Amino acid sequence: MALGTYVQIIIVSDRKGVDKAKAAIEETYGMVAGYEERFDYRREGGALSRFNRGTTLARDEDGLLYDLIKEAVSAAELTGGFFDPTVLPVTQLWGFDSDSPKLPHDNQIREALKNVGYKRVEVHEDRIVKPADVRLDLSGIAKGRIVDLASDFLKSGGYHDFLVNAGGDIYVNGRNAEGKKWRIAIQDPVRPDHYSAMVNKTDSAVVTSGDYERFFIEGEKRYCHLFNPFTGYPGSDIRSATILAGDAMFADAIATAVFVMGSKEGLAFLHRNGIEGYLIYNGDGVESKSTPGFWR
Repeated sequence: MALGTYVQIIIVSDRKGVDKAKAAIEETYGMVAGYEERFDYRREGGALSRFNRGTTLARDEDGLLYDLIKEAVSAAELTGGFFDPTVLPVTQLWGFDSDSPKLPHDNQIREALKNVGYKRVEVHEDRIVKPADVRLDLSGIAKGRIVDLASDFLKSGGYHDFLVNAGGDIYVNGRNAEGKKWRIAIQDPVRPDHYSAMVNKTDSAVVTSGDYERFFIEGEKRYCHLFNPFTGYPGSDIRSATILAGDAMFADAIATAVFVMGSKEGLAFLHRNGIEGYLIYNGDGVESKSTPGFWR
């Protein structure tokens, strides 16, 4: 358990290398825990938590966090703000960082939105600066980044055939135990014990954002943890958005943004930017659409 989900690491090895591979997996799990401490706003002693309490992050103070925030701001610009790392006041207002999420009042949401806006974060060559009332939630990109860091570590150890999976943020390298591309199932958001599609990939990130893991129901309406940064409310016809990319960090941010955009605008965004994706959404029943290259 890490990053608020199950983390799975598989290394394909011959019998002689099993003990070494197991040791590498354990070391990677330790690294994942360290990165979680660093990038999670909930960790009082973590680097992001400290930055949220202040206004400036020097690049030489924490280069990894600097790079992650820089990429988060770039993703916000690319998606026109549908991915926004400054949405923390809204996240906390809804209580999705606790065990008791709740529906806030409209005026509370309007007040929280006053402190949301990625354009208020200034990225300079040597530092990142923000106002004191702006606080970052990197949940929509950090998990993907940690998957990439874990994958890079395994590659540096000489491993070529492996899978890293952090609750739907997946990176696969090389081949599986059968010598074939890795088979990745995309969960059915309506029937969690089924899958809706299967893809065969190698040397790729496959990341899914959906409404079926973290949600609550009030007044017969379903509210999930993925918020529209412009309205402060969750609300999308998409049930899950799966993105294919070269790295999990990029795919993570794009999956979050596309989910929030909704199926029509989300699919148009993918086509416009040459990004491959697969969307499951509410139409006449539950429907799905994908970009042409997603299945290749």
